[in-house]
Amino acid sequence: MSLTVGREHAPSRRRLLQIFGAAGGLSLAGVLAGRANAEAQLFTWTGTTLGAESTITLAHTSAEQAQRIIDLSVAEVRRLEAIFSLQRNDSELSRLNRDGKLTRPSNDMLFLLSEATRFGDLSNGAFDVTVQPLWNLYAEHFKRNPADELGPDATAVKNARALVDYRRIEANPLFVSLDRRGMGVTLNGIAQGYITDKVSDLLREHGVSNVLVNLGETRALGQHPEGRPWAIGLKDPRQPTKTERMIDLASNSVATSGGYGTQFDKQGRFHHLFDPRSGRSATHHIGVSIVTPRATAADALSTAVYVSAASETQTILRRAGKATAYVTYPDGSTRTFSA
Repeated sequence: MSLTVGREHAPSRRRLLQIFGAAGGLSLAGVLAGRANAEAQLFTWTGTTLGAESTITLAHTSAEQAQRIIDLSVAEVRRLEAIFSLQRNDSELSRLNRDGKLTRPSNDMLFLLSEATRFGDLSNGAFDVTVQPLWNLYAEHFKRNPADELGPDATAVKNARALVDYRRIEANPLFVSLDRRGMGVTLNGIAQGYITDKVSDLLREHGVSNVLVNLGETRALGQHPEGRPWAIGLKDPRQPTKTERMIDLASNSVATSGGYGTQFDKQGRFHHLFDPRSGRSATHHIGVSIVTPRATAADALSTAVYVSAASETQTILRRAGKATAYVTYPDGSTRTFSA
């Protein structure tokens, strides 16, 4: 049985992954016969995280204990959604965007903004969490002009770009502020990875050593309970019903970005993965998957590499540290990079 990772609500990124060999409630007694945990079962929670279909799959000998651990994990997801959601009017992020200032931000908000700045710097500005004005411009333009083939005019794009610069966010324990009216922050390119890491760390603290956490981004603690890596299928960005390649995931994370996830026009020429330096949808790649130890980095790097020119991929990975990138170019060719 396979579980498919779904789409988050707009602005999406879309990470089309398949997880093979994970079945909720599947008894492993036969598979694990003769082992100390021969009574273990594989339990799977299914829900949503920031609008993305999500699963937590873990092995445990006690259904009651598994449920308790999953309940704690879901509570952590909901706590973090109250900070990072664009869809909740009362979230910290929504209040920051609405008021231009957020007093006494949470430690989670401060940490993630710091990480966003770090990935912005190492990608020469390709990763920029202040691209929300560009999203608003394109969404409104195509809502009014759904058949337009040209997109917003150059002046409108220039005006929106003037509001985009992650370096103009001031963040400290007392407040976070945006230094120009009309600026807006989206953390959709990093928050799901961060939530995935926070829940994974919580599970580890509770003694769970073999688990697959898929909260919009995917992280494996240890291996599959059968003693093998989790098998992850990366879908073909040109034909999402097909798998482009399989990868093994053990004690690692993976995130995928592709413009096919949220398209403003029917032809897919305009999508949500903007190059903040041009104000236009990036066209260097059609799919990028990043494997790193932590999902926060995988999430941010998949966007950064996708948005950047193909010639910058190796430099970005080298600056980021331990990472592997699986990239697909517009002509359908693929390449793998490691650092």
